Amino acid sequence: MSFLGSPELFPFLISAGLVVFLLLLELLLLTTGLSSAGDGADLAGAPDLEVDVTTMSAPELAAELDLPDEIALQIEADLEGYDAPEPGATGEVSGPSAGGILDILGIRKVPLTVWLALFCALFAGAGLVLQTALWSTLGWMLPRIVAVPLALVPSLAFTRSLAGMIARLIPRDETSAISERSLGRRRGVITVGTARRGSPAQVRITDGFGNTHYAMLEPLSDSDVIAEGAEVLVLRLPRGELRLVGIGEPA
Repeated sequence: MSFLGSPELFPFLISAGLVVFLLLLELLLLTTGLSSAGDGADLAGAPDLEVDVTTMSAPELAAELDLPDEIALQIEADLEGYDAPEPGATGEVSGPSAGGILDILGIRKVPLTVWLALFCALFAGAGLVLQTALWSTLGWMLPRIVAVPLALVPSLAFTRSLAGMIARLIPRDETSAISERSLGRRRGVITVGTARRGSPAQVRITDGFGNTHYAMLEPLSDSDVIAEGAEVLVLRLPRGELRLVGIGEPA
């Protein structure tokens, strides 16, 4: 069996192939104007204000958020029974529990496709270098069950570092330019994935200064399934969670 045909190399060759696929996908999206790193819609009109949407009626929601009546009615129904914080309560409560893990991995710093391309490239490179070195010097390679974890750990660490460097080089896409709380009442577009409860998707949001932000968010309603490319409204609830409401079909 040839060297490149060794089963011990399959995970890393597949990862390298994914890098090529992601690059081709990004080029395709660029040609259609849907690039995950695009400028996004013009969403700078709504001010970043603290508004408790849980206390509003449907007509108030429609007027405050500039929404059709049917969407406002659905939001009112979804917010019914929301467990708001006690009066006088202080402190920020984090959004989705997965947010901490996403921050540790650096996924929120850059578009998801960029992060995946970085990770796949580093994972493939680490694994191929490791197995090639062993094959050249000792004449054997590690089993996949051993080689994959050995390549995975440094790949995740370096991907996080590189994502941070790229985010600093592109201030327009810097997700930490403003806090998440100021993204409430903004409109955005789902760029990667399908949003459903328990399974967040990546949303591109533009703040009042024209900066583009990326966040992994879930729908407000337990029954909502919002497809990639759909326009959404981001709502910030009193406990600090950011939730999505679908307001437009995928382009």
